Amino acid sequence: MKDWIDLNGQVQKHVDRGLDLSGMPSSKFAMFLYSSNYYRVSGYGRCLYENEADRYVVGTTAAQLMDIYDLDRAVRNLILDGVGVFEPTLRGRVAFHVAKVIGGGDAYLQEDLYLPTGPEPAAADVNARKRWHAEVRNRDKVLESFRAIQTRDEIFIRHHINKGDPVPFWAAIEVVSLGTFSRFLRALRDKSVLEPVTRSLQLEDEPKLLQAVQNITFLRNIAAHHGRLWNRRFDGHVTLPAIALRVKRRYLSPKTPAAALTLLAGLVDQIETSTLYSKNLLDLIHSDSAFVEGYYSPVL
Repeated sequence: MKDWIDLNGQVQKHVDRGLDLSGMPSSKFAMFLYSSNYYRVSGYGRCLYENEADRYVVGTTAAQLMDIYDLDRAVRNLILDGVGVFEPTLRGRVAFHVAKVIGGGDAYLQEDLYLPTGPEPAAADVNARKRWHAEVRNRDKVLESFRAIQTRDEIFIRHHINKGDPVPFWAAIEVVSLGTFSRFLRALRDKSVLEPVTRSLQLEDEPKLLQAVQNITFLRNIAAHHGRLWNRRFDGHVTLPAIALRVKRRYLSPKTPAAALTLLAGLVDQIETSTLYSKNLLDLIHSDSAFVEGYYSPVL
């Protein structure tokens, strides 16, 4: 178990690992650690270490570390701005087209709207059985979230409940989390209802839409919880539609922050019929040669 360390001790740990304060008062760096959390800052610091060593590359300064931290925070803020365009747009369009099919009742609470189809596969068909169980789990999580809405206190939810009416889909979809919304799209048994939404975003097909929503949800969650994006390897693959390829600045590996940022930039540009968002976002991550590689070639 690690011991608690006071601020002076935290500063000294960075100095002992080779960080050069370079004239910066230790009190200023201590306040930075106090406000940013030693553990969070250490994630950035480790990206500036020598290969396979617990020490900073010679010449690394506290000012450089703080600048990178601040730039990454600025990127997160721009991500949230972009998600603020993409998410309500997508929810609104999905609500419009799904409600057109299922009506204003509570059909979204019925299991037969969702995957899986048919009974549980035989034990011998291992892959089909595994997929069936995954679809059941996903469906059940979606339904659990939708059912929980019926007890929510939002005025526009209580309006329907107090009248004895079902909460219509277009109201319900506004209060579930983005993660549940993404699950809902994947859970739908008939994906053809999403075709008009896919076309409206100029995406190639529904799988590209579902992948984009999943990728943006992951990106949004990191940004919303103030996580480190710089030099962070992604677990899943980012699939880029043509609208994102049009704004990319250089080669993109599918497991990098740069790929997810380019995807978001392309989607927001398409929705706003403007290139201003992609310019602002991509200009920022390209604003420092030492900064940009952490998005295109992450090390942690």
